[in-house]
Amino acid sequence: MPYEPPEDFMRALHDLLGRVPTPFYAYDLRRIEERTRRYLEAFPTARVFYALKANPRLRLLERLRSQGLGAEAVSLGEVVRAYVAGFMPDEVVLNGPVKPPEVLGELARSGVPTLVADSRADLERIAQRLPEARVLLRLNPDLPVDTHPHLATGRGDSQFGVLPEDWPDVFARGRELGLEMRGLHVHLGSNLHNPADFAARLEVLQRLRERVGPLEVLDLGGGFGLDLDPRDLAPGMFALARAYGAELWIEPGRALVADAGVLVARVWAEKRTRRRYLLLDAGMTAFLRPLLYGARHPVRPLYASERTAVYDLAGPACESGDVLARDVELPVPREGDAVAFLEAGAYGEAMHLDYLDHPRPGAYAWDGARWEVWRRPGRLPALWEDEPDRAEYL
Repeated sequence: MPYEPPEDFMRALHDLLGRVPTPFYAYDLRRIEERTRRYLEAFPTARVFYALKANPRLRLLERLRSQGLGAEAVSLGEVVRAYVAGFMPDEVVLNGPVKPPEVLGELARSGVPTLVADSRADLERIAQRLPEARVLLRLNPDLPVDTHPHLATGRGDSQFGVLPEDWPDVFARGRELGLEMRGLHVHLGSNLHNPADFAARLEVLQRLRERVGPLEVLDLGGGFGLDLDPRDLAPGMFALARAYGAELWIEPGRALVADAGVLVARVWAEKRTRRRYLLLDAGMTAFLRPLLYGARHPVRPLYASERTAVYDLAGPACESGDVLARDVELPVPREGDAVAFLEAGAYGEAMHLDYLDHPRPGAYAWDGARWEVWRRPGRLPALWEDEPDRAEYL
């Protein structure tokens, strides 16, 4: 069963509807704190790095840092954002398959985090630009993980990491280059619900240990599905870290914030083609996950009606793929009534698109007593303010 937000949060949403424009994102801070505490208690001696790409709001990052978390980034922009939020370079991990010279040069100026090298070419480039960098080498475990193909980063045909048979030689090359090769990084993917996937990874890494020997760091990434109990996974992960003589690192993102957030949109029309639709003021530009991942999010009405019907919920884009949910039974709405998409706290607001010049939704966080502004609603002029208003040449 999906997590149901508490009644006081839903009542607060009704109040917020009268104060800010739709669509908007809203978060329950208490749920984020509860989920974070659960992971810190399950992994008490591990280093926990929050994956920014799930939700990068500065006020959120500041709160997570105050709870002792580090930050995991996948771009230069996310690294700088983490620094703005107060993280120090040794509290940040930079992942990702491509690190161009310009990125490494900027890191030399702003502060060098722990770098996750994704390939031999990545190692060579890091050694040239940042010869004293602290480095983890990413492993592709070549496992058929049980998730959407766009979320599976640990399959052998994905673009991430080094295959097990090549990993020891590439790691040794990093040491030859003089880099501080601290250990191993392996991330299976996102939204993993099958404990067997995590068990299979442990088996791969146990076999690899015979060729690798002791390491300082074993970073096992994130990908924890919302229905997984971290206490069930922690013992095997700690045992593997001990076998390597390594400190365990993990990188939860979606697991901490997804079910704390909702997307709120208003209904502006009901219509029928061969299907029955509710047309909303939020669509794919505000919430890309349904189109990109085939994600299904529970929908809750923020209104009452005696009659119900089954609807598809579509957005305002002139795109046939702009459908946020199908076959949802809801009370029959009136124009202007609102619905909330649950489990939207991760990869929702963070993936907003400027496509079609739709301003970004505002974002607000509820602490049980009042709303805090996390991001102001976007303004139309901001969408074209970086475009020259007259001919400009290079």
